[in-house]
Amino acid sequence: MTLLEELLAIPSGEIAEWPEKEQLWFHSMLSRETALQSPADFAVAHSNGRWLPYRHSVFTSDAIVAMTEQDSCDLLLVDQPVRHGKSELCSKWTPAWAIAKKRWPVLLSSYESTFAEKWGGDVRAIINEVGHEYGLKIRDDTRAKARWELEGGMGGMNTAGAGGPITGKGGKLLICDDPIKGREQAMSPAERKKLKEWWDTVWITRRVGGEGPGTKYLLIMSRWHMDDLMGWLLSRADEMGMRMIRLRMPAIAEDDDVLGRRPGEALCPELFNEQALEAIKKDSPLGWPSLYQQRPVPEGGGLFKRDNFGTFTRTTIDGDEYFKLGDRMYRRDECTVFATMDTAYTKSRRSDFTAVGIWAVTPNDPGDLLLLKMYRRRVDHAEHGPLIQEAWTDWSPRWVGLEKISATYALFAEAQRSGVVMRWLVPDRNKIARAEPAMAMSENDRVWTDGSSDAIDFIEECTTFPNGDHDDQVDVFAYAAAEVYKRAVRARHRVREPDSYEDRVWKQLAKASAVNHRHPVLGRW
Repeated sequence: MTLLEELLAIPSGEIAEWPEKEQLWFHSMLSRETALQSPADFAVAHSNGRWLPYRHSVFTSDAIVAMTEQDSCDLLLVDQPVRHGKSELCSKWTPAWAIAKKRWPVLLSSYESTFAEKWGGDVRAIINEVGHEYGLKIRDDTRAKARWELEGGMGGMNTAGAGGPITGKGGKLLICDDPIKGREQAMSPAERKKLKEWWDTVWITRRVGGEGPGTKYLLIMSRWHMDDLMGWLLSRADEMGMRMIRLRMPAIAEDDDVLGRRPGEALCPELFNEQALEAIKKDSPLGWPSLYQQRPVPEGGGLFKRDNFGTFTRTTIDGDEYFKLGDRMYRRDECTVFATMDTAYTKSRRSDFTAVGIWAVTPNDPGDLLLLKMYRRRVDHAEHGPLIQEAWTDWSPRWVGLEKISATYALFAEAQRSGVVMRWLVPDRNKIARAEPAMAMSENDRVWTDGSSDAIDFIEECTTFPNGDHDDQVDVFAYAAAEVYKRAVRARHRVREPDSYEDRVWKQLAKASAVNHRHPVLGRW
């Protein structure tokens, strides 16, 4: 019987009665006996409790095992948010595990050679510390961080900077970790082209032969641009000879999550829970879609541009609520509030959303459009009526606009019977043409949001339109802007009653004079 079998045969109840020191010894021995099963197991066994097996990290570790041992793919794309430990697992513990178990030569690159060397030094330190347990020893004449080998010529690690030459180096496992240094480099077409050429002509050629599956590639990176290295590889998936798997794990779960999370769940609540992520989302609206949700948008390249959406604030003065737009301020009761709605008729994880936008138009001419609230839910047709009623009760809009299609006739009539003032919105053009008034309003800096989490989602959907997964919020925005341009929505001016009977008389005289040029007693002058 092996040591592992002996350890597993001990009843858990018996272990629980052991002294704490013996329990620690047991778990340490057990983890070391299972250390070579995966990079995650190796990290648990040899990190002295510093590396914790979070769910998304274990899932990634299992995918690496499947790639290297079951030959499930050739290129694994690890597409995960920043500060969630992807590099610690993939660039430190994965190479150490591959060297300890498989005696593989590993080649690692990053945006700078010095950063790549740092990982090489970390892996070397692990092998120096625990290598004797696996019969490993680093050659005395190859102990540099950037290049070291095991005695016997089996296994070792080399590092290099992404985009540069890699002369005389190769590997059975090639790890490219953050080949882009930051936003400035990612936004440069020349830099992106250079990196793609380096991948094709340098990096991909560094494979080595040997027994077992062929060379395996691992790409880990923060997303900045739709046409970055990962985006480019994904666009070529059908024409490449490599079998490719993408592990996209957004910080906040979306549809069809690879981990089976419900939409809205945090990727790793132990590190960043939903509240922490919402704060990050609000503090970093530009970086959130790309760095945390892996949905980069082209800078200035979309139909809607992020910088064209202003942020308004609410304030109360003498009991009246005001909207502050930059250096302008409007009283709420001087604005017209209305609603537009886009319906979806199935309720599933893959279905579209039903959206109801609550808008305000300011009394200036031309008026500015303010998004006060966006109701966005997956509901079936039976829940559309209650959703309209909720928006009507909460905001008291002047009317609710509904797209005029055959499926909405019954809903329109039902809402009217419940006391809601309804208006038809006629879909007379395709979605992009319909959105042109909204684009014009945003380009003229006449669209404002309150900076909330819902508002950030709205802006993100607009900036990815028409290539995003959903466009329900863009639809309600397009209808709202069209109604403003058609003057179907007019600002509500507050009328103040005169203080006295004499004031009313003189006001009537002034009005009559302006229109008829006649004095009510003296006649025309």
